[in-house]
Amino acid sequence: MKKKMIIAEVGAAAAAVIFMAAAIGGIWKVNSKTNRLYEAVRQVQSIQENMQQEWQKASAQGNSQVSSYIPDLKPHKEGWKITQFGDVMQQQEMCYTITTDTGLVIVDGGQAYEEEKLRNIIAQYGNHVEAWILTHPHPDHITSFLNIYENLQGIQIHHVYTIELPDMETLKKNASWEDYSDLERFRSLDIPNLEYLHKGDKKSVMGLELEVLSAYDSKIDELSNDLMNDGSLLFRVKGKEESMLFCADVGSAGGKTDKVRKRMTKYLVEEYGDSLKSDYVQMAHHGFQGLGREFYEKVDPKAAFFDAPYWLMNGESEFSSKEKEDMILDMGKIVYSYYTAPNQILLK
Repeated sequence: MKKKMIIAEVGAAAAAVIFMAAAIGGIWKVNSKTNRLYEAVRQVQSIQENMQQEWQKASAQGNSQVSSYIPDLKPHKEGWKITQFGDVMQQQEMCYTITTDTGLVIVDGGQAYEEEKLRNIIAQYGNHVEAWILTHPHPDHITSFLNIYENLQGIQIHHVYTIELPDMETLKKNASWEDYSDLERFRSLDIPNLEYLHKGDKKSVMGLELEVLSAYDSKIDELSNDLMNDGSLLFRVKGKEESMLFCADVGSAGGKTDKVRKRMTKYLVEEYGDSLKSDYVQMAHHGFQGLGREFYEKVDPKAAFFDAPYWLMNGESEFSSKEKEDMILDMGKIVYSYYTAPNQILLK
């Protein structure tokens, strides 16, 4: 009971912190030169860091901490094993592997501190990565890749796939509040086998068909005021019998997004309709806000993956994943999140 009370209190604190951060972020856009506001933002960040530490302490007491161990990644039979890894620091991120007995694909990879875990995974496959798919250049998605690529230590990455964002001037005009440092860091790398993906592209990756349903283009520019998120690589991998849809951070929580989320949902539903149907789905934008119910009803998955820790899954404000979790459960689907990570499925 004590553990549940601690977790509930930490979850409530997290929701409050997220709400305050969003409110301050909105004001920041209006007057980014206000020093007092800058200090307030720093205070909120400090509160969030303290809250994360308390959650980790409470989680450890109850043995509910996200596991840092690497599970068996090999299917040992026909199919592809897809593994969702959680964040041991109880932050949001996105890190998946797609594996056969002999091959490895990584989707995003998560925060910078996941580097060691990913190096250990890659070592299991002889320091070879068949493909590294980067959905967009935000730190909770790309910084572990950046750390590894800047110091490969013998690792060979045969294909790097990502989105082709516009020039910095266009990005800053669209979202002046955004931090583009990781995009600049990515663009500074010499990646000979880099390939930009666009809507409609199809690739064969380790026997899977990879199909791009959405990626940054002029249409996203027209619809969105958050190009980094809404321009994310939204793609599906298809096996012989089953498929999984990765939505990355499409339908973000930044800016005037209620209208944008509805536009992105409407666009994707009208563009693809019933062909969105997939057996599994990775929830857009960690499950908070993101795409609407109409989209997920078309996808109609068996199970949904939330890239979110306990406090984000259980917050009470609009800046939590609880609403989307309730929606998925109401649809009669299975929910996976960091509370049970690492989570695995065998894609047939």
